[in-house]
Amino acid sequence: MENTGDNSNKEKLVLRNSSIISHTSLFLILISYIVLSGVKFSIFVALTMFVVIMIIAGLFIYFKRNINRSKSSENNVFYYMANDLSWRYVIYLSIFFFIALILGGTIKIVHEYSELIILNAFIIFIWAISANNPMVNFLIGKSVKLSDVFINNEVSQLSTEMNIKDPTVYILNTNNRIANAFEVNSKEAYVFITGYLMNILDYNEIIAVLAHELSHIKLRHNKKTSFINFITFIIIINFISLGLVTGNALLYFASPIFFILLLLFIFLGVPAIKRRNEIKADLNAVKYVNKQYLIDALEKISNIDKIPENVMKSLSLDHPSTAKRVKIIENSKS
Repeated sequence: MENTGDNSNKEKLVLRNSSIISHTSLFLILISYIVLSGVKFSIFVALTMFVVIMIIAGLFIYFKRNINRSKSSENNVFYYMANDLSWRYVIYLSIFFFIALILGGTIKIVHEYSELIILNAFIIFIWAISANNPMVNFLIGKSVKLSDVFINNEVSQLSTEMNIKDPTVYILNTNNRIANAFEVNSKEAYVFITGYLMNILDYNEIIAVLAHELSHIKLRHNKKTSFINFITFIIIINFISLGLVTGNALLYFASPIFFILLLLFIFLGVPAIKRRNEIKADLNAVKYVNKQYLIDALEKISNIDKIPENVMKSLSLDHPSTAKRVKIIENSKS
């Protein structure tokens, strides 16, 4: 039987290989579409795109078959790779690009707006990559799985109570400089807590912080925020682009306004959404753990990370001031 260290290294290797192949495939189909859409349409062009898609499909089938031959009862890494969201995006974008290429070559109006289609394809491409959290493999490489049996049992119990699947908890090495915890949620959920934070919090405070991160997973904060960002970004960018492509006077002169709105959304809107998510995660966490433990943990983190208390300074931050969070938690009915 393989030991825990071997399983951990095996998981990291499979995750890394899956990510490299799937993201390379995403890049390949995007470049293929951009190049082929600029060539005069013919059966040969469509066939070339089809061949590219078939090569990518072959890679997916090859990896999936290898996964099925290497089932592991001790971890779910193979299930993760077989259902990796980036592979799904490879399939979806392949279909999208193939249809767009054919329509662009056969329908005049689609060809006239080919630049707009390419722009939207690029936005979808970037979103597909970001939605799959490409940083997760880097983070896992800098981390070790939490081995504390008692904390893992608490996480499992909290996950059951919140009706979510148990996430894998990792201790992230930050060279004793950052006191932080966060969750990464793609197909599988992961919770990362820095070793420094583990050292400065007591047992109950650690459980409270983990309950907060599990609450983000339960409330689907990362996925909802990603979707809102994508929809807002693609709508505003298209309004700006339509003004430049079509020459419509109203849209053309409104383009700077749309651009300002986009900047406001990025620098003020997105942080505001994330601050709201933090409050909701706090309120959900204290339904399952003693609120005082979470308050104590927040105050310790604030003292170390120097989270601003001034409202104006906090407008561009992802987290509300600690004083505000503590007050809301104290006033909660939990």
